[in-house]
Amino acid sequence: MTIVFELFRYQLLPVDRQLQLDFINDIQTIDELIERKNDIFAQALREVHQFNHPRTDVIAKLLYTEQDFFLYRIAANRSIHRETKEFSDEYIDNWPSVLVAVWNHPEIQLIAVQRRSTAFQHAKSVVQMILEAVAPKLGSAHLSSHFEPLFEVEGFWTLVHKFEGRIQSIDFEFITPNMANISRSLSQDLRQFAKEMNSVNNNLRLAADPESAIHVDESNPTLAGLVEYSSEGGGNITMKISGLRKKYQTSKNTKTVSVDELDISGPVAEVAAALKQLMA
Repeated sequence: MTIVFELFRYQLLPVDRQLQLDFINDIQTIDELIERKNDIFAQALREVHQFNHPRTDVIAKLLYTEQDFFLYRIAANRSIHRETKEFSDEYIDNWPSVLVAVWNHPEIQLIAVQRRSTAFQHAKSVVQMILEAVAPKLGSAHLSSHFEPLFEVEGFWTLVHKFEGRIQSIDFEFITPNMANISRSLSQDLRQFAKEMNSVNNNLRLAADPESAIHVDESNPTLAGLVEYSSEGGGNITMKISGLRKKYQTSKNTKTVSVDELDISGPVAEVAAALKQLMA
């Protein structure tokens, strides 16, 4: 049996880049805060013992941690209702679970969530739970967390070519970059502008006249950079196609990795190593 994991990128950003920090954890500058952000995040993960879901009870267990890698099993209460031969109703405890890996390296910052709808209908809700649980600790250190799914960039360009001449608008929602390895694809002007404006989430909308269409040139460096950065978990792209009621969103086509069930059924250290290899 094949187990599928969805991949998400999280970024850790200062709440305010202009604030004086000499009273926060002995951190005196924004640059120092950014340098220590992953240590603060790791400490927050170690201190959290419970995740909360808005619609069900959740239990979690930290199975394994080594340096910057955390492996959890998280289960949701999905009690089963059945009718008995005595003509009565009864509820049976049922706690389907998923494996969740958090790779907290400063240049990686990935979360892999096992896709299992019997436990959680949407994998992103698991990511949301984790980041909400650590939010108080991050907030006290003047940090906030933001995440987006990864997606295959080829799928976006395939859609662009398929509907060439019919694209009415493209909306880019992107997180102000804080990771050198994925942000270098974004234009320097956009990066600098977002940081100088002290923004965290940014929106760029391209819309054609109702009687025309967007001219999408794959060789345009600014456009290509936005798409590449978004595909690495830096943002979401929404595209409106003439004649289609539904909008296309890259966030609904999350990148996945797959592993044989046997490869994640052994000792937790071996499971963590297998997942880390897949996420690399």
